[in-house]
Amino acid sequence: MHRILISILGVIVVGVSLYYIAFNNEYEGTTSELNAEELRNDEEGENSVESTNAEVLNNEEGDLDVWKPVAYQENQEQTVKEMIAKQHHFLNNLAGWGNAETLDYQELKDDPQWLQLKEDIEWLQESGFSESEVLTDMNNAKEFMNVASSGDTKSLLYLHRIFHDLDAEINDQEVDKIWNVTHAFGNPSEQDQLLSYLTDETND
Repeated sequence: MHRILISILGVIVVGVSLYYIAFNNEYEGTTSELNAEELRNDEEGENSVESTNAEVLNNEEGDLDVWKPVAYQENQEQTVKEMIAKQHHFLNNLAGWGNAETLDYQELKDDPQWLQLKEDIEWLQESGFSESEVLTDMNNAKEFMNVASSGDTKSLLYLHRIFHDLDAEINDQEVDKIWNVTHAFGNPSEQDQLLSYLTDETND
């Protein structure tokens, strides 16, 4: 009788031991799978964050390129600077020291230097400057030149001030006064005043 009980107990002990070993192995396998899956998720999350940060950085760098005050087409910086200085000198003589009020605007239309200024502004727009704030100044200069050709003294003065300020900033020229009318280097109040005048004149 005792032998039978001992045999039964032995079978039970062996069975429980085998069940425990099997369950423990299955649990460890499941845990390993979970840990591996969590590790993959963590790595994917880190890669996603790094990718997002890289995209944000690239976008910010791209925005900085677009909104520079002045940017030049490849290998054109020196030519642009010389052209700005030359046309500032021309406009100084044309409009400075009260000359704008006594100018014969009818003769101005056919003046070779005036016609060259028009060509230079177009070249600066298309081939000199690249995407930057100064392109707005070139657009304004072109519009003021068109209005000035009809005899508008104020437009000629604004045209002169644009080149005056650009020459001072781009070429580090010493000047008595900065008018702050350019989008590249000026301030909003002066820019608004300039734009308001230009809008009124072009709509008349």
